[in-house]
Amino acid sequence: MPLVIPDISLSTAAPEVGLAILICVVVVADLFTSMENKAGMGILSLAGVAILGLIVLSQWGGGVRTTFSGFYIADNFSSFVKLVIVLTTAFTILLSLQYAKVEKINYGEFYVMILFAVFGMLVMASGNDLVSIYLGLETMSISSYVLVSFIRHDPLSREAGLKYFLMGAFASGILLYGIALTYGLTGTTSLTGIAKALSGPQGAAIVADPVMVFSLILFVAGFGFKLALVPFHMWLPDAYTGAPTSITAFMSVAVKMATLAAVIRVFFIAFPALAGKWNLLLWLLTVFTMVWGNVAAIAQTNLKRMLAYSSIAHAGYIMLGIVVATTKIAGGKVVFTPDGISAVLFYLVAYMVTNLGAFGMLIYLCREDFRGDNIEDWRGIGHDHPWAGMAFVVFFLSLGGFPPTAGFVGKLFLFGTAIQNEYYWLAVIGILTSAVSIYYYFRVVMVMYMEPRGESQPAIEFSKAPSIFVALLVLVLATIYLGLFPGSIIAAAKSSVAGLL
Repeated sequence: MPLVIPDISLSTAAPEVGLAILICVVVVADLFTSMENKAGMGILSLAGVAILGLIVLSQWGGGVRTTFSGFYIADNFSSFVKLVIVLTTAFTILLSLQYAKVEKINYGEFYVMILFAVFGMLVMASGNDLVSIYLGLETMSISSYVLVSFIRHDPLSREAGLKYFLMGAFASGILLYGIALTYGLTGTTSLTGIAKALSGPQGAAIVADPVMVFSLILFVAGFGFKLALVPFHMWLPDAYTGAPTSITAFMSVAVKMATLAAVIRVFFIAFPALAGKWNLLLWLLTVFTMVWGNVAAIAQTNLKRMLAYSSIAHAGYIMLGIVVATTKIAGGKVVFTPDGISAVLFYLVAYMVTNLGAFGMLIYLCREDFRGDNIEDWRGIGHDHPWAGMAFVVFFLSLGGFPPTAGFVGKLFLFGTAIQNEYYWLAVIGILTSAVSIYYYFRVVMVMYMEPRGESQPAIEFSKAPSIFVALLVLVLATIYLGLFPGSIIAAAKSSVAGLL
């Protein structure tokens, strides 16, 4: 049997190679760093992430390239996704430099685990095979389990990590079973290979096979767990509440971005022949997710938990874009339109700056004896600290979809695309549930501005760390800028999708 030499191009996988080197550097440097100087590992990680962002940017416009025998693909779509993940990581580290000291988790391993999670996300963004996507997903997930439970002295964090691990392992098993069934029916795990098998001479029989339909349901369920779509969302409120706040912010954006990249590649590249089936499943999950996420958030008194349910609702809005990217035409044939995916990518950028800012405000108020997670903790802050109150209002306006913020443009793009592609009911449900969200976002604003601070409440004292202030300032300005001048990001999103479908 002749020896087959695999196609390997390390330059094509430069972001992952560079990140692997950075992880090794941080691990070794941590061995020679005292406990008092562990924040240096965060600064080192931040510098490395900045270089990583430049590497990702250098791949933009380089065409479509594959390596590792087709397991890995580099294109504008993967570059866009990776850049959002890298920016999210940079803001997470900035927010964590002082916060890690407050929570007594200022260890080098904290930053190493973040980088390992990012490595898995980058692999998912460039996965061109079910195996490579699954390996990236597991690398991301295992690192996330550790990060969620990193506050070891807090029982709530340990409980959150355990619940997340058990549910995540269950979801991974479901997804892996779907991969195994697909391989058994098509004889390949390559995304393009699966598409060819389903459209080939035996394709009609495979598509009609109940096992193939069951496999598709497993894929929807597996990815649904990772995205926290209803009814696969049970783990998220507890995990987000117990995790370190900076990690909650990180997961709410980066995990969604990486998983959405995998969902788009798997469903649109590998399973176009089954679009009629998975589109219906995702339509139902999208509606349940938008409705339940917003309704459940109303009853919450803890800000992290409220934002957790808000995150579930936003996952529904994001999936709305995936659903409306399919347009049925005469004869029952399904075609894909890129506007839906472009809207998803822009929405994720808007959601990144907004949600990181919202969680960053909780970090801004947090100190050793006071976390500031409850809505009541923010009573009267709008009067006593008007600039901080105004920043929080900007983020809530964006989450609620008010102009002139990034969230408004993101929802306008999403709902507009839904209407153009004749998904009228989906657009109506999305608009109505978005209106419901205004109640619980502005309940916090009311507490900040309309209710005086009680005498028994502790004095307001925000963090004096420059890193947190800089991060929040940039996020506020970005939220407003994207609301006023979204053209360049929308153009980049459309360009990234142009060669995908």
